[in-house]
Amino acid sequence: MAVKDKKRRLFFALWPSAQVRESIVETASPLLQEMAGRIIQPKNLHITLHFIGSVDDDKKDCLHEAALSVIAQPFDLSLDCFGHFSKAKIFWMSAEKIPVELSRLYQTLGKALSVCDYHQDQRPYAPHVTLLRKSVKPVLLYEDFSIFWRVDEFVLVESVSGDSGVKYQVVETYSLL
Repeated sequence: MAVKDKKRRLFFALWPSAQVRESIVETASPLLQEMAGRIIQPKNLHITLHFIGSVDDDKKDCLHEAALSVIAQPFDLSLDCFGHFSKAKIFWMSAEKIPVELSRLYQTLGKALSVCDYHQDQRPYAPHVTLLRKSVKPVLLYEDFSIFWRVDEFVLVESVSGDSGVKYQVVETYSLL
């Protein structure tokens, strides 16, 4: 009897540096303390590019090879606004102006992944850093803040469930030119 491949829950993301992560936490913490919901652990903060889901090793290898083929430019991102997806009950931080390079990276990566039988979400891409899940009545403050994030890579991440919750592990890193 053949041993079945282990399934892995994978997604592609922008992964903030320790400094950017610290700035996100510092900026959002006072607000999050006033809100009900499940706060995302600082080590899990990221911007999802493409959520893949559960895959076997063969598909993971295909995704990795496809991601290696992506050619995209580094860019600057300014996280400067908060928002809320009421249906999904997610409170988030994002950029008021999404850099064209981020949109191109999203499209280019999605197209490259199609060779692995991946079908890109048809909804408009809304890049964001999830800060709080199960957020019912968010406090939306319009204070001025700007967190500079130089994006020069994207990553493949595995979501691993454990006794202490979900942990995200970077599996591969892909440099932008």
